[in-house]
Amino acid sequence: MNTALSKESNVVIDLDEGKAQTNLIVDEDRPLALDGKRDKDVVDEDANPLDQLPEDVFRNTDGSVTLPLNVPVTLRIKKGGEIRERKFSELIFHRLNGADQRAIAAATKEHEVAVTFARSTHLNQATMNGLYDQMDLSDITRAGRVINFFVSNGPKTGG
Repeated sequence: MNTALSKESNVVIDLDEGKAQTNLIVDEDRPLALDGKRDKDVVDEDANPLDQLPEDVFRNTDGSVTLPLNVPVTLRIKKGGEIRERKFSELIFHRLNGADQRAIAAATKEHEVAVTFARSTHLNQATMNGLYDQMDLSDITRAGRVINFFVSNGPKTGG
């Protein structure tokens, strides 16, 4: 069972008011207004789940992220005249750079995601094309969240 699908929603729908409220928090650090009340309806824009890594990923010391696949994929790959099987049970994603962005921008619309995955995982484009076509959609979605995390969050530096 996919636990992500069974989690409770944090959306409150008030049928009497006809409004939906989500991600509302009380900011205890916010000073009191002139009427002595705190603004309780603060929307936390940092709470976007798409900007967060999936719960089961591993952050590696080099800054890369290992994503275990829910549904492993085995490909038959021909190289140097020899055919071998390679099982993918996880993918290791790396941050993207300007050269990667140029390659992604040069791809056709239908291949954009596969090119992004290939550039980030450092896999051969032909291998990623075959892998992407066989990947479970839940794994594609989770991989997209890893890419989105890299784009939305800069690397942490010391200082």
